[in-house]
Amino acid sequence: MKAKLLIVVMTALIASSWQISTVFGETNTDNAWFDFMDKDKDDEKPKKHAKKDLHKHEAWIKYKAKELGIETDGKDLATLSKEVKEAKVMKKASELGIETEGKDAKELSMEIHQAKVIKEAKQLGIEVEGKDHDDLAEEVLDAKFKAKAKELGIETEGKDVDDLLNEVRKAILEREAETYGVETKGKIEHEIVMDIHEAKIYDSAEKLGMETEGKKPNEILDEIFENYAAKAKELEIFPFENNEDKFYLYHHMGSD
Repeated sequence: MKAKLLIVVMTALIASSWQISTVFGETNTDNAWFDFMDKDKDDEKPKKHAKKDLHKHEAWIKYKAKELGIETDGKDLATLSKEVKEAKVMKKASELGIETEGKDAKELSMEIHQAKVIKEAKQLGIEVEGKDHDDLAEEVLDAKFKAKAKELGIETEGKDVDDLLNEVRKAILEREAETYGVETKGKIEHEIVMDIHEAKIYDSAEKLGMETEGKKPNEILDEIFENYAAKAKELEIFPFENNEDKFYLYHHMGSD
């Protein structure tokens, strides 16, 4: 079943804050960095280049490290990135009342996902007792997507979670594109997402009073993290906006 596959993938990726996790009531601003240097290239990059590409997200990694109280001196980006990821998992586990002693990030990520599913199920009035975790997660997803689909005027009858996700994501994507004046005709989804985020970066820069002449979008984004994070947070603008609805971003987001 497609929905079952979706649950398995979601469980495996929860540690990297896959954007579908916003379905579980989170406002996620931690994945706001994008690789604008390669925006016209193939979306898929070989894993062997992952460490080499870390420098493109240096500002974000260092910003998160500072926010989490992680010492940065003398550490390379790969080490710092790993520490940031682990610290975020530990922090989230503690917030959810999950015991962290003796557990690694992978194990905690699974428990975090389970806790989120149960919390959302209870909020939605879904019975949790005696249910397999994957079945419960599927039920929660189904309820959340149907509610969002209804809000967007999308017919839900006879559609499984995966198909509904695609329609909801596309509808939200179109709405965002229209809001920021992004042309969608003839573009693949990834191109539209990147164009929206480029538009958002320039929009944020303007609201923050930044000089953008001669700067690339990724450079502006780095500058926001380095020098304007507090003000951007206060204004709740990209990259610190409320991403609760951004279903369409889930497969373009990097690991946070």
